[in-house]
Amino acid sequence: MKTKKLFLLLLVSLFVLILTPISSFADSTSVEDEENFKNAIQNAANGDSISLAADIKLTAPIEITDKNIAINGNGHTISAESSNWNPNGANSTLLTAGAGAKLNLVNLKLANSPKYGVQAYNGGYVILDNVTISDCAYGGVLVNAGTVEVKKLDLGHNGKENSNNGIELAKSSALSESENRPTLKMNGTISSNQTENVIYVDIDDPSTSIEIINSDDSENKIFLNDNKLVVADKENKILFESSEIEGIDIDSENYVENITLTIMLNDKTETISLTPGTTLKKEDLISKIDLEKLGLNNYTIDGFYLDAEFTAEFDFETAITENKTIYAKLTEKEKEKDETPKTGTDNLLDIAIFTLIVSIVSLTLLNRKDY
Repeated sequence: MKTKKLFLLLLVSLFVLILTPISSFADSTSVEDEENFKNAIQNAANGDSISLAADIKLTAPIEITDKNIAINGNGHTISAESSNWNPNGANSTLLTAGAGAKLNLVNLKLANSPKYGVQAYNGGYVILDNVTISDCAYGGVLVNAGTVEVKKLDLGHNGKENSNNGIELAKSSALSESENRPTLKMNGTISSNQTENVIYVDIDDPSTSIEIINSDDSENKIFLNDNKLVVADKENKILFESSEIEGIDIDSENYVENITLTIMLNDKTETISLTPGTTLKKEDLISKIDLEKLGLNNYTIDGFYLDAEFTAEFDFETAITENKTIYAKLTEKEKEKDETPKTGTDNLLDIAIFTLIVSIVSLTLLNRKDY
């Protein structure tokens, strides 16, 4: 009997252990209108997700504090009902992550805001993951003494009619005493159909310090180039640059122009643009050289050297930090044997001999028939 009770107790314990992680999973709520959207946010617990089943028009800004939630747009759009809009004081941004909030926006479009599409306010944290923002009256994204992390952001035109404002870094006058500072983290890509002020620093706001962070594997990165912020692609080419920034401390990596690796191939030259500090593999370098385009398709590359006499090999383990010239050792390919039939006199002689043999054999057979 004791054994049965013990076995039953073990089964109950195992059942509880199996159900425990299930009960800890985050809830997901599907919404299709403003009222349900607001209720879902109000009732959401940390880690919950809200999923849009339709486009939603807001009649007032939505402000989120002290919650960690995700909004999955499923490709739908959140926009303002301009004819019936009720701002919250000075705030007319569609979505705001305030103090203690972490808002993860996924696969979502924001449009037609009376001010900004989304903002991180006074310590709030916003993640933009496959988000498109366009046609917002003041700007696309406001980093207002909070943190915005960009994973994938596509910006259309935002701002005044004759100007654009993509991502604005600022600290409003109401936050002049706040210890939080505008922080922008690049962890993916920024694209824009505009070139002006894709990143904009409001020098009239009381910000004294702005922080820019680049994750190591981010495809696009943001750097400080003299007194401008620039967005560079994975090849370190500048895509966008801000206007002049004065009077504000920018905590950021400095932009360093690409360096050139020059490769000498006999009397031909190939140049490759590299980010300073790049290390290369031999196979990767060979793949970057188009021998056919250089008229060297009958050669193979055997190695790379520091001198034209090929006495000192190039060290692929050492990072390239400045403009450099190296020499490729080429070996001519062996000529392939000509397997095609000959059409000259030797071939005619072979044909003549073959014809003679056939004739003799034929005459012999005919003579035998006569007997």
